[in-house]
Amino acid sequence: MNNRNITRLAFAIVILSFVLSTIMSLLSLRIMAERNMQELSKTLASRIYDSISSELSEPVTVSRAMAHDTFLIETLKNEDSAGTEVTAEIMAEYLSAQKNAFDYEAAFVVSDESKCYYSYGGISKQMDLVSSDRDQWYSEFLSSGRDYDLDVDRDELSQDQWTVFVDARIEDEDHTLLGVCGVGARMNGNQDLFVNLENEYGVKINLVDSDGLIHVDTDESRIENEYLTGLRLSAGNDYVYQKLGNDHYAVSKYIDKMDRYLVVQSDGSAERMELLNMLLLNVVLCVVVLVIMLIAIRAIIARTRALTSVSFVDQPTQLLNRRAFEEKKAELTQTKLKENFVYITADLNGLKGVNDTLGHTAGDELIKGAADCIKACFGKYGEIYRIGGDEFAAMLLITENQYKEAMAKLDETAANWRGEIVKELSISCGHASAREFPSGNISELIKISDERMYAAKDEYYRRSGKDRRRR
Repeated sequence: MNNRNITRLAFAIVILSFVLSTIMSLLSLRIMAERNMQELSKTLASRIYDSISSELSEPVTVSRAMAHDTFLIETLKNEDSAGTEVTAEIMAEYLSAQKNAFDYEAAFVVSDESKCYYSYGGISKQMDLVSSDRDQWYSEFLSSGRDYDLDVDRDELSQDQWTVFVDARIEDEDHTLLGVCGVGARMNGNQDLFVNLENEYGVKINLVDSDGLIHVDTDESRIENEYLTGLRLSAGNDYVYQKLGNDHYAVSKYIDKMDRYLVVQSDGSAERMELLNMLLLNVVLCVVVLVIMLIAIRAIIARTRALTSVSFVDQPTQLLNRRAFEEKKAELTQTKLKENFVYITADLNGLKGVNDTLGHTAGDELIKGAADCIKACFGKYGEIYRIGGDEFAAMLLITENQYKEAMAKLDETAANWRGEIVKELSISCGHASAREFPSGNISELIKISDERMYAAKDEYYRRSGKDRRRR
């Protein structure tokens, strides 16, 4: 099978694997989504609940704190004796402080005794509970029996913005009604929050009362005009999940501080988007894998062709030959040597004497033995070459400690080597490293290594007492 067919087969296998894995992934995700829809939707509602709860609960907390403020209670109790004008001044200062402290649109107090509507500007009006529709909220709130109530409406001065009004009942220590206080907080930030959450999660978010009447909606035309029907609204602490259709569901959660229900509805678009995202991810991963495979296959083919080509391999030893050595040398000439680069020159001792006394077959056996020893000790660190009859070279990426260990291993391996004809093997080596000569190029390292090899060879013959002329 040629290289082109190998590449095509590899690509076909990858594409088939991608298609099968994508189908299985999508099926598995669909099954998991259906099985875990309830928990996933509750988790989503919980995230939305956490996001809006703190935003909308602050006005409730402030209004209820005002209703229990001893100063405010005493001021209302003393309203008749102090007079409305003095009370108005006290209330203006008090309400201005509340409004400015929290940057609210309004802060107010209604006295049940005088029916005066106090604001941060003093007395705004006298409540008309009989003929004024705009003042009916006061009677409706008191008749509800609630300690506080929350109402979302449009500001009269800014028709395009929401305002949340929180009314709180004021009573003295004997639970005698003194009036109602509250704040009005602009909801432009919360309106953006709702819009962002709906867009992010692909859901519809509402705050409704126990009857399902909508109090908060990104569509202002629905506020206090439409009801959400068919929902199970529970005042407990749990998230209530309801499946309303094939992919349509709703999750509701009671918000105690606001006495409202958070309702999150989805038509399943989030789950469909998750499936689509997974499909796109698989496509991207497949493309990446194909590109990597193409690069890897081409690199492997090129590398294999270079290493296995007869023109680059010395057949007797199966080491790289002189031609490969020269190409590598030329390549290294064009670049800076790495810090852990080491060049080694190795030369057989006594080859001429073996050829003269035992014949060239014995000499070939000795050369092959030397090649095997060198490759066994240094082969994992780089490339080994036979550059002459009994001359070898190695270009390695090796640490100093690794080099010392490999050299000790070479000495031991050579000393223990035994051939069929030749019973003794000795190799003289020299080396030069980029660490030792950081400014040296490959040619300079070769020269230094050769000189050290010849010095080692002289030392060998001096110690052994053998005739150098029969080397």
